Amino acid sequence: MNPTRRKILIATAGAATALTLGRFALGGNRTPIAASNVFMHGVASGDPLTDAVILWTRVTPLVLGGAVEVEWFIAEDPGLVSIVDQGRTSTGPWRDYTVKVEAHNLAPGSTYYYRFHALGIGSPAGRTRTLPIGDVERLRFAVVSCANWPFGFFNAYRLIAERTDLDAVLHLGDYIYECANGEFGDGTPLGRIPRPDNETITLSDYRTRHAQYKTDTDLQEAHRQHPFIAVWDDHESANNSWMHGAQNHNPELGEGPWFERRLASQRAYFEWMPIREQPLVAACTERPQIFRRFGFGKLADLIMLDTRLYGRDRQPARPADDDPHRQLLGVNLCLSMFT
Repeated sequence: MNPTRRKILIATAGAATALTLGRFALGGNRTPIAASNVFMHGVASGDPLTDAVILWTRVTPLVLGGAVEVEWFIAEDPGLVSIVDQGRTSTGPWRDYTVKVEAHNLAPGSTYYYRFHALGIGSPAGRTRTLPIGDVERLRFAVVSCANWPFGFFNAYRLIAERTDLDAVLHLGDYIYECANGEFGDGTPLGRIPRPDNETITLSDYRTRHAQYKTDTDLQEAHRQHPFIAVWDDHESANNSWMHGAQNHNPELGEGPWFERRLASQRAYFEWMPIREQPLVAACTERPQIFRRFGFGKLADLIMLDTRLYGRDRQPARPADDDPHRQLLGVNLCLSMFT
């Protein structure tokens, strides 16, 4: 067998990868897991199926502006020797240098290990798991939501990362908060002032806020150890958001049209989260959608709904103003996605 540069890189990285996975599986290490500034936002996986999973990372080049080539591979073993799928892609400023690929050729109910390579540097190695089929005796999820940067440290994510018995992490929304420092928690005493230090409105704002969250070592480790299945709630866009507006969106104060802010927040979310993006369907509206279904063998079906931005009517100002005809999911919900 003729050794190629790629095989040598994989082989030499294998032992270190196995040690790294074991060390972080034991928990308690709060040092940054990225070995260099190239992968300073870590790695993640999500939206697992029985034979596929989404893999994510973000590359930080020394000079912004051009495209970056990225290699990825996924294997059956922690040493990343028994590779089952691999590929090459490119990223750049058009998607904020984030990388999202779908790995295939996977077996149901199995654990896999993955890694990226870009600019001569290997990423931290991640671990993920596919959905089971047939008879399933038990499922075990971690369920999280509402992670507000200035409120405090993300210790819960660290505890989740230390668990080795989870099938997935369910994130039910408010992955980020859009507020400026002091509006909903003051992070000054903790050194956790949100970036940018203003309410997120533009695409650049939302990208910067997502990037800051992904520098938290406990959140990185939870992503690295487990696949996430996530949906957004209101704070990924704006407080008490609905289909056509939000409680704290004020065009008269120069915040622009709501649909522009909504699309900016959704675009950044798709770029920065390991989520499978749905193509637009003729029967649906032009609004991006995140309705998905995950089957855990014969035991359970998990249906992820958007009850916030797709079809939600405006909340009543007072309970007495409630309207029995108000919608939460929208009258044009694509039910075919769940059949």
